[in-house]
Amino acid sequence: MKKLEFFFLLSVCMLLWQCKPEPVPEPGPDVPEPAISIIGPSGISLGEDSGSSPVTFISAAGWTASSGEGWISVSPEAGSGSDEIVTMTVTCGENTGETSRSGEVTIASGDISRIITVTQAGRPSGPKSTECELTAVRFFSSSNPSLTETLTVTPRAIRGCRLLMITFPDGADMTNMTGSYEVSKKSRIRAGSIDITGGRTPVDFTACESLTVTAEDGEHTTDYLVIARQGDSYIDGTVYDFMSAYNIPAVSLAVTNHGQIVYTAGYGLAEAEADNPVLCSQEHLFRLASVSKTLTAVCILRLCQEGKLNLEEKVFAPGGPLASLYPGKHVPGADDIRVIDLLTHRPGWTNYTTGTDPVFTGDSRFAGKSLQKRVEYILGNVQLSYSPGTYYSYYNLGYCILGQVIEQVSGKSYETYLREVAALAGANDIWLSNTLKSKRRSNECIFYSQDGAYPYDNNMEVASACGAVIASAADMARILLAIDYGSDTPGILDSSWLDKMYTNYTSTGKGGYGLGWWIGHNGWSNWAAWHTGSLSGSATLWVRGNNGVNGVILCNSRSSRDTFDTGMSDTLDDVMTRVKQKY
Repeated sequence: MKKLEFFFLLSVCMLLWQCKPEPVPEPGPDVPEPAISIIGPSGISLGEDSGSSPVTFISAAGWTASSGEGWISVSPEAGSGSDEIVTMTVTCGENTGETSRSGEVTIASGDISRIITVTQAGRPSGPKSTECELTAVRFFSSSNPSLTETLTVTPRAIRGCRLLMITFPDGADMTNMTGSYEVSKKSRIRAGSIDITGGRTPVDFTACESLTVTAEDGEHTTDYLVIARQGDSYIDGTVYDFMSAYNIPAVSLAVTNHGQIVYTAGYGLAEAEADNPVLCSQEHLFRLASVSKTLTAVCILRLCQEGKLNLEEKVFAPGGPLASLYPGKHVPGADDIRVIDLLTHRPGWTNYTTGTDPVFTGDSRFAGKSLQKRVEYILGNVQLSYSPGTYYSYYNLGYCILGQVIEQVSGKSYETYLREVAALAGANDIWLSNTLKSKRRSNECIFYSQDGAYPYDNNMEVASACGAVIASAADMARILLAIDYGSDTPGILDSSWLDKMYTNYTSTGKGGYGLGWWIGHNGWSNWAAWHTGSLSGSATLWVRGNNGVNGVILCNSRSSRDTFDTGMSDTLDDVMTRVKQKY
C-alpha cells in the first residue's frame, strides 16, 4: 500500500512540473513591445445623419490611422510615443441612401495593425422632407482670421423677397469667408454652383449673388438674394431692422459730421420685382415727397439773396410775381398773401376750407386739371378762412404756388433753377419725378404702396415744388452741408438768410415751423431743424442736427402702421448718435 502511494505522489509532482508556464523574457533588442491594443469594442454603429464616435486604444510608436472610404474620416491620422492612450475620432458623412453601408478604419504601427469596423444605417424609405429654410449664418472669428468677433446674420423677408443682408467690418476679407449655415434638417445649401459644407467651405461674398437651399426630396428649393457689403454693423443692422419691421424694400442713407459726409449707403432692393430684382446703390433716386418743400424754400431765399425777390412781396397783387399769370378778380384777401405766408403755411386757405387737398385729390373740381387751373379755381372761388400770415395750417398748394414764383422770377423752369442751386453744393443728380412709372429715370427706384393706393396715380407734374423732387441721400447730404452754417462746404445762402430760414415763425404740434423746416423737436433734442415727406410708396426724413451731425433717410415704400413715423425717426436718430460717437 505504501509503495502505491509513493508512485501516485511522484506522478502528481511530475505533472505539476510539466504544467509550469515559461518565464517571460525581459524586453530587449530581440523582443518587440506590444503594438496596439484596442480598448472597448472594435466596431462602431452610427445613424444615417452625419455623426462621429471616439475610439480609444493603447498605441505603440509611429502609429497611423486611415480609411479607404470617402465617407469616413479620422482625426488625428498619426501619432507618436509608446504605450500611450489615444482617443481618435471617427466621423461619417450623411448617408442619403436607403441601405446601410460599412467600412473599415485601419490603425497600424509597423507591421502590426488593428481593424475598426464602421457601420452606418441607411435612410428609411418613405416621404422625404420638403423643408428648405435658412435660419442663420454665423461667421466665427476662429474660422475667419480677418474677423475679430463672431458675426451672426439672419435672413429677412421683404415684399416676398428673401434677403441675406450682410455687413462685414471694414478690412474684412469678403473674398474668403467661411460660415456655419443653419438650414432645415436633411437639406443642402449651395452658393451658385458650389456645395457648401458648413464651417469648411469658403465663399467669395464679393461675387456671391444668391444662396439656394434644397430640401431632402431634391425638388423643393428656397433662394436667398445675398447683399453683402463692408461698413458699420451697428448702423447697418439698425437700418436692416427698420426695413424688416416695416417691409421697406430699399433705403438710402447719408450722414455728415465735421463738415463731411462720413457714412452713406444704399440698402435692399431699388426694384423688388421677383423676376429681376435690382440692388439699391448710393446713386439711386428716391421721391422726396414733402422734403421737396425745403428745397423750394432754399430756392426762394436764393432769389431773395440775389435781390430778385422779397419775402414781403404780395404774390397775386398787381406788380406781384404772379400778377400776370393770374389776372382778374380774386376772393377777398387773396391779394394780401405774401411770399413768407406761403413759406410758413399761413396763406389763409386751409384744406378744410377747400374741402380737400387741391394737389392730391380725386375731387372733380381739381382732378385731371393743371396746376394753373387749380390755382385759378382757388383764387376765384374759395374764401380765406383766416387773414394771411395769422394762422398755421399745412397747405401743399402753397408750395406749388412758390414753384410758380420761382419760374416767373428766374425766367427758368422750376427744375432748371433747382438744379442750378443744388449744383452750388455739388449735388448734380436732382430732378422732378414723372407721374408715369414707365417714364422714370434709369436710376430712379420703383415705389411700392402698402395702403392699397397706387404710387403712380399721384400727379407729379402738379405736385412739382411741393412734393415731386427726386434725389439720392448723398446729394441731399451735400445740400445740408451747404445750409448748416458750416465753412467746409461752399454755401448756398449767406448766414443772414440762414437765420431767417431757421427762425420759428409759428407753433405746431411737432414744434415750430420756419421757412420750409420744422424747427426743433419735442421728442429728439438734437434736431435743430427737420422735415419729413410722405407719399404713397415714399417716406423721407432729413435732419440738421444742433451738434454738427446731419442725416438723411429715404425709403421707396411707406408702412401704414401707426408706429412707422416714430420708427423711421428713431432709426435716423440712432444712426446719427452712432456717427457722433464713432466718426
